[in-house]
Amino acid sequence: MPVKYSNIRKKLRMVGRMRKAQRQGRFPKRMLPSRKKTSYKPSSSFVKQIRTYNSRNAEKKLIPFANYIVGPDGDWEDQITSIPLNGNIGSGTNGEISAVLLQTGKYLTNDNINLNISLGGVATAVGGYDIQQGSENNQLDGKYGRITSSLQNIWIQMNPQSIAGTTTATRLESAMPHDFRFIQVKVKRQNSIAPTSGPDENAATGNIANNLFLNTSGKEIGLTDDMGSLEPFSFLINKSKFQVLKDYKFTLCANTVYGAAAAYPSSVKQYPSSKHLKCYLPKPRGRTKWSFRDGVSVAYPQPVDFNYITQTLILCRVRGSIAGYTSDNWSVQTNGTTAVLDM
Repeated sequence: MPVKYSNIRKKLRMVGRMRKAQRQGRFPKRMLPSRKKTSYKPSSSFVKQIRTYNSRNAEKKLIPFANYIVGPDGDWEDQITSIPLNGNIGSGTNGEISAVLLQTGKYLTNDNINLNISLGGVATAVGGYDIQQGSENNQLDGKYGRITSSLQNIWIQMNPQSIAGTTTATRLESAMPHDFRFIQVKVKRQNSIAPTSGPDENAATGNIANNLFLNTSGKEIGLTDDMGSLEPFSFLINKSKFQVLKDYKFTLCANTVYGAAAAYPSSVKQYPSSKHLKCYLPKPRGRTKWSFRDGVSVAYPQPVDFNYITQTLILCRVRGSIAGYTSDNWSVQTNGTTAVLDM
């Protein structure tokens, strides 16, 4: 239906007369039609552009991870050797499954401290989130900052020379392909179902020791439980307790063995002897508060409103080995950097 502009003009004139009467005190203000207050709201693309500009041009504070790299003494912490797991996995021989657990943060969690007691030091804290307060380089002026990125480099390499020997078994352990499983997870702070309402008898929070995996019957199981040597490489990760960031499987092999000839002829498939993974860890959307205290000196302030604990578990087993072959013929090097904008 066509718009009658004459009616619109009449309404505008009527509103004008009403406002004039109100200004002269001859008309109640509450009877006037309300004027809509207009407010500008920036578009999402504009906000994204501003955020990108600030991220690229603002001065960033860098928090280095612990430098577990082979190098001179001082800033280099040396490599992390693989730990043979206890005899609760596989045939009962220590080392049939070996592992390394990397945990972000300056200090190990209580669960990982207990895991080290059970498994002989498998967990290592690698830092990456502790920063000092001050006006110096790479220090926060206040208590708040926005984490823009957190990168962790992880190198896994075979080092068969560490167990070199003259026996055939030792040479086979070193030269045979090694299957790896690379698992990176974060513990979920809350679970949708309380542990007392179901068949699960374990704790509500995620724990690498006893509820990282789900076995074939759906029961929660961890590194300190009894398992077959192949099961940790096939079990599903318990997603009700853990947020899965990465889950890779790959094979590494030392192509030569110290004190022996080439392990494989050229006609046999050759596997790489090392692997490098670049892991961008989760970061919060908004600003983060650090544990600075007024008038109190804190040695290693860390975030208090962001779950910065990421756990990287690396498992290894000798491929196709008979019972009793040890797999701890490898090591890990790692470093990284977390970038923070001062808020």
